[in-house]
Amino acid sequence: MPKSPTILSIAAALLFLLFLLIGVHPASAHEIVGEVTPLMVHIKRGLALIENGKDQAAIAEIRSVYQDFSHDMGMGMTMEGAGLHSATLQIDQRFGTRLGPSIEESIAKQDTRRLQTLLHELAFLSMVEKFETLRGTFGRTSVNLQTQKTMFWLGRNYFSYLLEPTLATKDPIEEQRLDRMLDAMLYRLEDGEPEAFLHLQEDLVGALTTAFHLDVPRALPVGTVRRSTGGGR
Repeated sequence: MPKSPTILSIAAALLFLLFLLIGVHPASAHEIVGEVTPLMVHIKRGLALIENGKDQAAIAEIRSVYQDFSHDMGMGMTMEGAGLHSATLQIDQRFGTRLGPSIEESIAKQDTRRLQTLLHELAFLSMVEKFETLRGTFGRTSVNLQTQKTMFWLGRNYFSYLLEPTLATKDPIEEQRLDRMLDAMLYRLEDGEPEAFLHLQEDLVGALTTAFHLDVPRALPVGTVRRSTGGGR
């Protein structure tokens, strides 16, 4: 007996929702390749709630994943996820920031505007951390291109999943420009042009800190990219 179009539509919708929960996304101009962690899924939900004026729900969402947590993937499956405390501890140690205590304070004060800024900064610095790890592989013959591309996508996913949706709302022209810039970074990586990659990375960092009003002198060591190419400020 053939299935009705309504049943097929419902099944397709449920399958799409499951893909979102486990971090698999339909192909698009802003494709997600590789890992989307459970924490990233919850941060995205929290940011969307803030942007839609649902402050109490946003605070509850982010509070629920501050410590390590179990992520419900549906169909009776769960995945253990590292919480914000663990993620911010790593970033704070790497960049000398205080994201962990600041996020905890903004949750306690229910300050969603501040929380939104801090979550964007966490996404930004997580992206930079992945790109800096990738930078450390340049010139090492023991690291192949596929491994480097995996590192690249781990970084790019923080932009595509957590920063790009907000930027597309605020400044769609800049969002498209930075998306193309990331495409160019990937091409330079594939072409074996690390210096060109790093100059593009520096441009990306500058553009994002401007777009999201991030505190670069505190958040990022000055001249990180310039030093890697042998230049100076």
